[in-house]
Amino acid sequence: MSITINPGHIARHTPPRAGAQGREAAIIDIAQDLLLRHLNDEGILDRMVFKGGTALRKLYAGTAGRFSLDLDFSVADIGNDPDDVLTELIAAIDDLEIGPFRYGVTERRGKWTITYQHPFGGEQSLTSKLDLNPPPWLPPNYRDWVPLPIHQQYGNPPLPSIQVTQLTENIAEKIARLNRATPARDMYDLRWIALNPSTAGTLDQPLLRRLAVLKMWVDARGVTAGITHWKPGHEGLPFDPERWLRDRSQGEFDIQDIGALAVPIPTATELSEALQQHYSFLADLDHDEQAIAQVREQDRPLVLKLLAELPGGRLNDIGLY
Repeated sequence: MSITINPGHIARHTPPRAGAQGREAAIIDIAQDLLLRHLNDEGILDRMVFKGGTALRKLYAGTAGRFSLDLDFSVADIGNDPDDVLTELIAAIDDLEIGPFRYGVTERRGKWTITYQHPFGGEQSLTSKLDLNPPPWLPPNYRDWVPLPIHQQYGNPPLPSIQVTQLTENIAEKIARLNRATPARDMYDLRWIALNPSTAGTLDQPLLRRLAVLKMWVDARGVTAGITHWKPGHEGLPFDPERWLRDRSQGEFDIQDIGALAVPIPTATELSEALQQHYSFLADLDHDEQAIAQVREQDRPLVLKLLAELPGGRLNDIGLY
């Protein structure tokens, strides 16, 4: 069976009452499914790990999650040259045709964007951001897609299992980002994870807290192993659990950041209360975590020790500095 996608399929894949924005998100979501399958079949994804909100929707939440338009990856192996991996990825996507879609890649000021040309009316050229990040700290695993009716229109081969960042590490990155800003999309994802029994019941809270605090430190100070760099890129705000768990509902973020990508959209109060209720364990810092929460350079030896001790041993004995 070949790929058979028509406007009716697009309409059924669009959340009710989501409007034009939701319809465009549905088109991108389908185009990304087909692209990921192609990249996997060509072996391109062997060198990358899927992560972020789009991975969360496709591999964990399905229609219960929000549409996420960005494609975020990490380099799979520590020591791989990220420039080589990115070059291979761009070459595989640019000017590609799959079914009704034609894909392109553009660059502006060091930021990469995927373009999607399609025949389904409305805006004919849609886009999403493309990011390639340093390797994950925990060993990645493989996940199957959450089955959706639209998948029946994709023909063969079936959608493959995808190498993905462990859920705990994906969540830790969202927690770390919320230490310096208040993206509504991250708050939505954290709330969904906390309220969904299949995800909430599997979380290792002490490991999640440890990872989140380490992510905050590395975001501020950076760590290196050979040609692999987890570069500093953000203001080094100390982690104050009381501040992180504050009421964020009064003007801290734009609820429209979620837009029509999730229906129904939680209120700002619901988002804030979910974080306060379900992530209170972030305040239970042990002695080491209290130290690195200050994001001081003098604590680098402790940070390197704790990174090397993470489960799976990916950062053990690789010459971190």
